[in-house]
Amino acid sequence: MSKLFTDTRGQLLIEALIALALAAILLPALFAGFFASKQGKAQQEQRIEAVALLKETEEVVRSVREKGWSLFSSNGTFHPAISGSSWSFSGGSESINGLTRSLAISDVFRDANGVIVTSGGTLDPSTKRVNIVISWNQPYASNVSSTIYVTRYLANT
Repeated sequence: MSKLFTDTRGQLLIEALIALALAAILLPALFAGFFASKQGKAQQEQRIEAVALLKETEEVVRSVREKGWSLFSSNGTFHPAISGSSWSFSGGSESINGLTRSLAISDVFRDANGVIVTSGGTLDPSTKRVNIVISWNQPYASNVSSTIYVTRYLANT
């Protein structure tokens, strides 16, 4: 055999350098992935709770509408509140488990064809726009929102 294939001096050093280089490339990526997935899980938990709160707020709006149209007569920012054994609106926003909930009630305008328009048009006294926003700041600032249009219900005159 030739000396080329039997001399292994320095081979261990080369293998150790290659292993260190691979570790230096792969370990930071692995740690960044673990860190991101941990924060992503917390963000996803906040989002799940926020969506549940959003759906609850949509149902509260429908419940309040069924009680009487006069509760929608004032435009502004509100949050749901339990009044006795039923829901009502209180002014401003509220904080629940790190989430901020608010709903903004505003007028709706329609064009000559009855289509809702963002500017101009004629005031529709029987329709209100309700914009619901659930926001949070931890681990990342974010929000979920929903816009619904509410009309007079049955005998709500």
